This record gives sequence, C-alpha cells and structure tokens, in this order.
Amino acid sequence: MPIRGDLTTMPVPELLMWISQFKKTGTLEIHVNGHTEKMAFDNGALVFSSSSNPDRTLGRLLLKHGVVTEEMHKAARKLRKTKAIAVAKALLELNMLTEDQLVRFLRKKAEGELYDLFDSVEGEFTFVDRELPELDLLPLRVDVSKMLLRVTQHRDEKGEYDFDSTGINLDMPTDW
Repeated sequence: MPIRGDLTTMPVPELLMWISQFKKTGTLEIHVNGHTEKMAFDNGALVFSSSSNPDRTLGRLLLKHGVVTEEMHKAARKLRKTKAIAVAKALLELNMLTEDQLVRFLRKKAEGELYDLFDSVEGEFTFVDRELPELDLLPLRVDVSKMLLRVTQHRDEKGEYDFDSTGINLDMPTDW
C-alpha cells in the first residue's frame, strides 16, 4: 500500500532521511509546480532519478553543460526509440560517453533535482514500497544521507546549487 502525503506535513529532507535511515526500497514520486520528480531507492540508496520537466532530462542537461553535441543527442534519441532503452544506455552503447562519466553526471543531476525540491512546501508525494522501475539502469547507488549533507553545504555556502562547482569534469570524446 502506497504512503501518500503532502510536503507541508513531511518536507522533502525528512522524507529522504526516513527512506535512508530505514533502508527503504521503493519509488518516490513528488508532484510540485506541475511536474513530477521520480526517485527510486534500493535499501535506502538512490538508484534512479527522473523528472517530467523537459529542461531536466539527462539529454538536455548534457547539452546545456557541453558534454554532448546536438548531433550526439539526436543519435542517442534515435537509438533509444529503436531499442527501447534510456538515453544514458544509448550514449553508452554508441561509445559517446563512458559508464563512469554517465554515472557521475547522473549523481550530479540527482543532487540538482534534490536541491530544487529542498524548500518545496506545496506539493504531494507518494512512496510505493518495494516497487522499482523496470529499466535497465546504470549502476547508480547514491548514499542519500551524504547527498543531503552535500546539498545542505552548497545551500549554506552559496545560497544556490552550482552545478559546475560540484566536481563534474566530463571531457567529451574527441572522436565524435
């Protein structure tokens, strides 16, 4: 049975700490500002993160930060449609990025999404215990407690999430 609530009674940081401390496995959906943020956890560790906001898709973020070109993104989207795989897997299969590069970027993407949700008070959440996405996922395992600490530190120091200062340094392959 899903657990449902609103963010005024259980803010996002408390919700994530509950998942982490009790080593929950399941999927969390948070509905805020007309978008849905979806996160999946395995034994309290974040293993998947997505957003219905088109500006926050992996492909758009890789383009925005200059990690892939528009041509690379189109090729990955085309493969994604023909093979029914995620963009990250398509980029990996096309040898455009390494698994390590993608996993590091996915971690930063998840932190950015979390940062944006941190102060959300108007919205609802649903946590479905023991339900994980049926996707072939990259090996993303993020310690939620440590991620919350990093996000809090960034907030205290800068007042905003600085994607570039998070240590992500992805060199684009030169053969593309």
